[in-house]
Amino acid sequence: MKKITLSAALLFIALGLQAQTFPAPYCEIADEEDVSVEEISMVSFADVNFVNTDVSSVLIDATSSVASLSLGEIYTIEVKGNTVGAFEADIVAFIDWNQNDILDDDGEVYAVGTLFDTDGTDDESVSLDITVPTDAVLGETRIRITKTYRDDVSPAVIDPCGIKFNVGGFSLQSGFGQALDFTLNLATLSTETFERNALAVYPNPTKDVLNIDYRSDLTGVTVYNIVGQEVLRKNIEASQLQLDLSEFTSGVYIVKLFSEEGQHSFRVVKQ
Repeated sequence: MKKITLSAALLFIALGLQAQTFPAPYCEIADEEDVSVEEISMVSFADVNFVNTDVSSVLIDATSSVASLSLGEIYTIEVKGNTVGAFEADIVAFIDWNQNDILDDDGEVYAVGTLFDTDGTDDESVSLDITVPTDAVLGETRIRITKTYRDDVSPAVIDPCGIKFNVGGFSLQSGFGQALDFTLNLATLSTETFERNALAVYPNPTKDVLNIDYRSDLTGVTVYNIVGQEVLRKNIEASQLQLDLSEFTSGVYIVKLFSEEGQHSFRVVKQ
């Protein structure tokens, strides 16, 4: 287990610089002055690819980043972060689907996965497919991602309002990690929406060429690496496409397709 440390003065100054209205109307992170920051380095969800370089704030205000979602659709969230050595950190997503300003109602908490022994810039990440509830309230709402240290005898506490772990199973302490908020914009599923069931992508994983077939013409494709950097962009006008990934380094990439009907993103593994 890591040694518990304090960094009150530094964190107090960093947090004081944040806008006074954030994170209202949602909760602050409790006991901020006692949290040792171990950063979330990247979050990818729907059309948001956010790279975080703030390694001092406990709660990151990324609410200007807006991910567009449709009711009933499935989206993959992917998260990277720094565990500062051979340690584990649980990643949890909280989404206020009913827009009641509470982040952990039933059906709003998602265990994304556990990171281990990563500096946040390597290929290590965790991901989870999330289905947007068909009864979610339309409009803008909040998602909060928390990253919290854990070990075999000291589990992370699932709490959108605190970065805490249960030391030895008998003492709650402010822990090691970070939280990050951004915005989701929910809309109904338009009749002019990309039809995922009419899309074929193969082979995935791939060593060189990725084949993409769609029922109608695609207008463009963009590929991002795992930290959200654009590595390929093409304007096209065809229903079939071959992407040559042979020169790409091994790892996970996000492919975003565009058509007159909408857009769709998916992950591809380059071997």
